[in-house]
Amino acid sequence: MTNNKINLIFMAAMLILAACDSEGKDSRFTDSQMSHITAPEIGTLAKDKQTLWNFDTMKDWVVANQGNDPDNHASIENNAQCKDGKALKIYTNANTQQRKKVHTLQQYGSGLYTWRTYIADLGEVERTSIGSWLWHDDKHELDFEVGSGTAAERNALGLASDEVVAYITSQDNPWMQQKVGIKKNAWHEFQMDVKLVDKKYFVTWLIDGNPYAIQQLSYGEEVPFYIFCSTENLKFIGDTWPYQTNYGLWDYVSYTPYSYSAAPVTPDKQVDPVDPAPEPDEGEIKKWTFDTMPEGWNVWTNVGADGVGYYGVSNGRLVLSNDSYCTTSKIEYSSPVGFGKYVWRLRFPHLAGAEKFMAGGTLYTANEANGLHTLTIVGWYGPDAERTRLGAQPGDLLLRIYSEIPALDRCVKVLKPDTDYKLSIELKKVNGKYVIVYAIDDEVIQTLPTNYGADLVKFLLIASAESNRGWMPGNPLTAKYAAKFDEIEYTAY
Repeated sequence: MTNNKINLIFMAAMLILAACDSEGKDSRFTDSQMSHITAPEIGTLAKDKQTLWNFDTMKDWVVANQGNDPDNHASIENNAQCKDGKALKIYTNANTQQRKKVHTLQQYGSGLYTWRTYIADLGEVERTSIGSWLWHDDKHELDFEVGSGTAAERNALGLASDEVVAYITSQDNPWMQQKVGIKKNAWHEFQMDVKLVDKKYFVTWLIDGNPYAIQQLSYGEEVPFYIFCSTENLKFIGDTWPYQTNYGLWDYVSYTPYSYSAAPVTPDKQVDPVDPAPEPDEGEIKKWTFDTMPEGWNVWTNVGADGVGYYGVSNGRLVLSNDSYCTTSKIEYSSPVGFGKYVWRLRFPHLAGAEKFMAGGTLYTANEANGLHTLTIVGWYGPDAERTRLGAQPGDLLLRIYSEIPALDRCVKVLKPDTDYKLSIELKKVNGKYVIVYAIDDEVIQTLPTNYGADLVKFLLIASAESNRGWMPGNPLTAKYAAKFDEIEYTAY
C-alpha cells in the first residue's frame, strides 16, 4: 500500500490482474464493487500520528462478546512469529455458537487500517469466522471475515484443502461482498484503505498488499468506526457447527490517519453489536420454556415503563396480561423466520362476559415493504353468531385462524378456559412457496396454499395478549386477564 493517492486506472488494472491470479479467483470478481469510482481526496498518510497496538497489553481495548456472554476468551500469548513476541488470541469452543470479540475504546474515520492476523487450522465446512473489521452499527460495517465456507462455496471457488474463504463485505449503504481464497495456517495482512470522496468514504480492501475490492460508500466521517478483532461461530460461514476449539491470533493492529482525517472519537457510552439469535438448522428444534424470561426475545407493551406489570414468569409459565389500560403485551423473537413449524402451548383465562380479549400465536410480516402477510392462531370471545354455531358456553373462547394473504378469517372450535392447548402454524415448502397448515392439539384444521415463499416474505414469531381493538367482537375489558404460555417451539425446515 502506498501512502500517496491511488491511481484509479492502476487500481482497476490490479483488480483485473488479481482476478486472474492462480488462487482460483475467477468468477468471484464482478464490476459491482467498482460501480462508483471517483477520484478520492488527495492526502498523505500521517505516519507520525499512527496508533499501533502490539498487544503486549489489552490497553485501549474492551471485551465485546455477543449477547449475555461474560466469559472472556481473549488473552495475550507469547508467540515467536510476532514482531514483539506477543499476540492477541481469541478462541471459541467446539459445539457452541459463541461469538467472542474485542474492540477499541475509540472510534476512527478515514485512514489506513491494518490487522496482521493468523488464520488457524479451521475445520473444513465448520462454522467459525476469524474477523478483522470496522463497525459503527449494523448498517455501517466493513469486514474481513475468514472461514472455511460452505461446501457449495468451496466448490464454486475451487479451493484446495489448505485454503479458506475471506469474505470482504460492506454490510449496507451500499451492500457489497467479494469472496477470496487464502491459505490457512498462515499469517495475513488485512488492510482497509478508507479515503474520502466528496466527504464520503471510499474503501479499498487489501490482503497481503493486493487489492481485492473497492467501494464508494454513501456515508463519511459522521459515522466513525470501532476497530474489531473476533473469533465467532457463525452459521453462514459453513455447513456444521465446529467440532473443535478454533482461534485467531493478532500480531498487531494499526490505524494511520490521512492529513485530512477527523480526530478519533471517544463515545460517552460504549456500544456493542447485538445481532439476532441464529436461525436453527433444517430440522433443528428450538424450544423455549419459562423458568425465566427467554433470551433472544424482545418484550413490548403499549404502556412503556408500566409494562413490567403486564408480563413476566410465574410457576414455569410466561404470563401476558391485559386490562383497560394495557391493551398489548407480547414477546417477539429477534430473528425473522421462514419455512418451519411454530407451536404455542398455552391456556386461556375465563372471561367474565363478551369482552374484547385475544391471545395466542402470530407470524407477523417481517418485511412490510413486500406487503402484509400476517398469520394468527388465537383464542378470543368471537362474534355472537359464531358462538351460537359452535355451541360456546359463557366463559368459553373461540379458536380463530387468520391469514392476510390469501384471505382467511374463521372461527373453528370452542376453547375452554384454564385448559392447556397446543396451537400451531406450519409453513410447508411446496415448489418454493408456503403452504400454511393450522392445527390444534396436532389436529389439522385448515390447509392454505399461497403464491409466495421465504424469498419474498419472512415472519416475526410472536406470542401475545391483545384487547380492546375496534374490530374485536364484544365490549371493552372490565378486568385484568392473563394468557399463560407453557412453551413456544420452532422447527426449521
